This record gives sequence, C-alpha cells and structure tokens, in this order.
Amino acid sequence: MDSDLFYFCAVVMDTSYVVKFIYSGEAATVPLLHNWSFLDLCNSIRSRFPDLIQGKFMLRYIIPPDSTSCFLESEVDMRMTFRNLVRYNSDFVEVFVTDLPSSSESVVSNTVCEDSSTMLEENDYLGCYRAEAPKSYMTKGWESYIHSEGQKFEGGVVEFRDKLRKYAIEIGFSYEFVRNDKVRVIAQCSKKHSQGCNWLVKAHLCRANGFFMIKMLVNVHTCHGVIRLQKSKMMGSKVVKSIVLDKIRANPNKKAIDIADEIKSDYGLDVAYRTVWYGTELAKTALHGDEAESYAQLLWFSESVMKSNLDSRIAIEFHRETHRFQRMFVTYGAWMKGFQSCRPILFIDATFITNKYKGQIIAASANDANQGLYPVAYAIVDSENESNWRFFLEVLAEEFAKHPMRWVTFISDRHVGLVSAFPRVFPNNPHGFCFRHLMANLSDKFPAGSYLKDRIPYLFMCCAYSRTPEMYQFNMEILRSEGSDIVAQFLEDLPKENWCMAYFNGERFGEMTNNLAESFNNWVLPLKSLPILDINDGIRVKSMASIAARK
Repeated sequence: MDSDLFYFCAVVMDTSYVVKFIYSGEAATVPLLHNWSFLDLCNSIRSRFPDLIQGKFMLRYIIPPDSTSCFLESEVDMRMTFRNLVRYNSDFVEVFVTDLPSSSESVVSNTVCEDSSTMLEENDYLGCYRAEAPKSYMTKGWESYIHSEGQKFEGGVVEFRDKLRKYAIEIGFSYEFVRNDKVRVIAQCSKKHSQGCNWLVKAHLCRANGFFMIKMLVNVHTCHGVIRLQKSKMMGSKVVKSIVLDKIRANPNKKAIDIADEIKSDYGLDVAYRTVWYGTELAKTALHGDEAESYAQLLWFSESVMKSNLDSRIAIEFHRETHRFQRMFVTYGAWMKGFQSCRPILFIDATFITNKYKGQIIAASANDANQGLYPVAYAIVDSENESNWRFFLEVLAEEFAKHPMRWVTFISDRHVGLVSAFPRVFPNNPHGFCFRHLMANLSDKFPAGSYLKDRIPYLFMCCAYSRTPEMYQFNMEILRSEGSDIVAQFLEDLPKENWCMAYFNGERFGEMTNNLAESFNNWVLPLKSLPILDINDGIRVKSMASIAARK
C-alpha cells in the first residue's frame, strides 16, 4: 500500500471524523483530527484552496441530518463543532467556504444561524464599547509568498530563500534545509522527525531564463503548534536587511533600536537588538558598499575631481609602513573662487564621523551674501589633535597663497590642538574665540541655582562687548570683584586679544560666536554614518546643489 494512503487511513481510523470542504463548486475531503484548533482547520482549507487568503473568507458548517448551517469563526465554535458531532452521533461534517465581500468590515455574531430572520451586528449593539478591529501588520502579504507548484521567482535562489523565510514567519512554523545550493533547494518542516510533519518544498533553477521554480510543494502541516509568533526563530538578520533597506536609504543615521521598535509596531515581530543591528549593517553594505573598500577608492575620487574641477586640491596622506589611511584635505576651485567674494572671515570646527571606522571632519566655512553657509575647505582625520589641525591649516595656507586673498579672520571654539597649531601657520592672522563657548565654560564653574551662575556670564558678556579699553577695565573690575578666584583662574590663560572687541587685532564683522561652524556640522549630519567615499561625494553633491540654487 502506498505510504501516503496508509497514513491517511490510519488517521481516519484514529479520529473517526471526516470533514468535507466545499468552495466555489469544488470539494475536498480530509480527516478531522480531534486535537485540531480553529487555525489548523483554516490552514488545511488554505492548503486545499491556495487562492484563499487568511481573514478574507467565512466558514459555516452543517452536521447531517441537521440541515441548519452555523457560523464557524473562532476556537469556541471549533469546540462546539466537536460537541455537536457527538450530540448528533455523526462522524461527518460539511464546511462551506465563502469569500467575504471587500467592503464588509462588520463583525457578525457567531451564534446566529443562516435561517435566522434577523442578523444583529455586535458593533452596532455594543456601540462605544465594541472591540477594536485587529491591527493589520505589514507582513500580511507574506502568507501568499509560497502557494503552488510551478511558482516562479525571477530573482533566483536569493528571492526564493527570502520569500520562503518570510512565508514561514507569517504562517508560524520553522523549516530545515535538506539541500541548499544555487541550483536546488529542498526544505522540510523542522518537526519532520519529531512529529512526522509532511510539509515539504522542492525548488530548482531553470537554466533557460535563470528563474527559480517550485517543482514540488506539500503545503499541509500535520504537526502541532503552527501559529504565528512575535518571536520567530526564522526572523534573521537577512530578513531584517530586506525590510529596512528603504528606511536606511532615506535615513542612513537611523539607529538600530529605533528600527527594532518600528519592526515591532509595523510588522508585529519582536526581534533581538543584535539581529536588528547586524541586519542594518547588511543593508548599509548593500546600499553603500563595503566601508573598508571605500578607502581604496579615494585615489580614484581624487583623480576624478582634479580632472573635472580645475584648481581643486585633494591631499591624501597614508602611513608609510602600513599604507593605512591617515588623513585627507579637500577644497574645490569653485569654493576658493567664491570665497574671494565673501567677507574674509572663516569659522573652523570639527565634528565626529559615526561610521564603522570613526574619525572627524575638520571644516572651514564662511558666510555668503545671504548669510548662508558657504564651505571653503574640509579635512577628514582620525582625531582632533595638534598634528591634524596643523596639517589642515598648512594646506589651507598653501591654497590661500595661490589666490588673491584679503586678511582673513578665524573664529573657533578654542580647541587645545587648534590653539597650539594656529600661531605656527597663521602667526599674523586674527584668531577670535567663540564667545558662546567661553560663557558656557564660565557658567559651568558655578553651582546650579546660585545667583552667580547667571550673573557672572552676564558681566563677562559686558567685558567681551566693550568697545574701548576704558569700558573694558570698568567692566572687568566688577567681574573680578564678584567672581573672585574662580574668575581670576578662568581668565589666567585667556588672552583678551582673542575675545574682547576692544583689543581684537582684526575685524570680526560683528561675529562673536562660532554658530556657522555648527551649521556645517548639521549640514553634513546625514552623511556622517556613510563610508568615507560617500561622505566626500555627498559633500560635493550637496555643495553643487547649494551653489546651483543660489544662481
């Protein structure tokens, strides 16, 4: 006897119940196991009629000799069906399957029979106390990803594996590969050995067109526990990658913890943080390439820029022994040419890079005629220290020597490395300190809630904005008398030529803060998590769009 026929007979003898499914003029008879749940019944129906979609059909049943049909909509109805079989001393039940109308959203009481003259809707009866409609997740379409023999996947084995995994997540089972290569994939239910589940899929490569096609599909589970879970073993990093690609493309700085929350809210799946993080990294690699490989493309980027953007300067330095990237300087000829028409004041600062290999961007920016951001030069370095600041300033000075420049004033936030490197490169240029940073540093020296925490910064501001030495001396005496030793120590290594208007050796054009440098930091924020090549190209494209918008 054929093994499948023997198994069918054995099941029928064990349960003594038979169910007949009737849908669109077609019928199928299967054994009704005594331990079946309502979900098991629905899965069996969908395996016989693949065109059905979960939640889009309605069930009614009849137990001969009674000709009254009753609704079958829940686990309670399923239990009542078994009780009615015992009540009528029957071993046979007919289940009628009908499609729900697309516009139907009402919930019909499952105790109302077909021959009732009036059908009462629960939502109308309960009014404001009615139950909320179940949330529809974005995984809803996954249940139809695997449906029949002969199904084709134009994306080859990669698409087939992806859709098979998503199908298993939505249906609520796990599988194991019997064979898994680029030409043939055979997968069976993971409960094949423990419970003898018959679910099986075989797919192979069609060499004529490169498609992957399902050759054999046994889409019926005879095991227990086939139910969709929030925590699925099949939810791996590759599935995460496929569903977050668009999110990462729109926002490369999106954090893994935020993506995990969105997956739980939109897809109804609880995924471990590590899985989400790794899937996010895979998505970034698929979109922007390998970060390590992008360093090898910097020389190509430099040569391409020098050919297409005349008078540009890109200086790249590597460690002599290891040949590893150390730092690079970038300025475009158009930037330098445009800066000659801006006010001769540069705002310099550094901001962190948040990609895999970290680092910092040192930038010099100016104000255009509309008080907007105008980038002049930048460097990508490993850290903000004196050596890297000196490298940046020296190359910048070389570029200034090539172009007719007025006397340039620099504004910074007084970083230690910059303060040490600046007089060695620009000994005669005015260097102003950001007043906002100085005032914040002074305020931090006083306890919160004290009178002096607000009073001392105000007196310091009066000193900074003093127009004459006499006014400065007057305000300084008040500041020192009220701030005592704390203020005296703060001013000890702070030359007044760098922050007081009365003694500043140059023209600040009314600029007392380094806010424009912060604007540059926000301008490059969407690029800071990208590979180094994409950071450079992103700055180029953003600058090009900005210049074109001003014309």
